[in-house]
Amino acid sequence: MGNVFAHTPDGTGFAVTPGPGAGGGAVLTVADDGPGMSADQVRRGASRGGSTGLGLDIARRVARSSGGRLDLTTGPTGGARVTLELGPPAAGPSPEGRL
Repeated sequence: MGNVFAHTPDGTGFAVTPGPGAGGGAVLTVADDGPGMSADQVRRGASRGGSTGLGLDIARRVARSSGGRLDLTTGPTGGARVTLELGPPAAGPSPEGRL
């Protein structure tokens, strides 16, 4: 969501849509009505707004490490649509074993 505020004009419409993912995972989509993104703007280390460009790369790595993915597409209004799909939670200790 930080990219929406950093890289679109003030007042640009956006939507955040959370939902369940396959097998107990989660899906989060952030879509905006801004100017969209080119392939060059989503490369690691590239940003037209003066940032490091690492945010989307970190999100991609988190998604992949969970068995999910990160999709960067164009929304119906021509703006950016970022969908973060996280895989199911890793098996951990039983609830009795948690603090």
